[in-house]
Amino acid sequence: MDKTVIQLLQEVAEDICDNYCKYQDTTDDEGVCDCIRSGKKCPLDIIN
Repeated sequence: MDKTVIQLLQEVAEDICDNYCKYQDTTDDEGVCDCIRSGKKCPLDIIN
């Protein structure tokens, strides 16, 4: 099962977006977690 670079990038981006802000006390300077929690797209979606 060979994966392309694009497939690997998609999987990694999804994993990061799904898990980065998993905990409610996660804070970040750019407000990424607040965006993700409010239903907006994860900023890493731009690489997909």
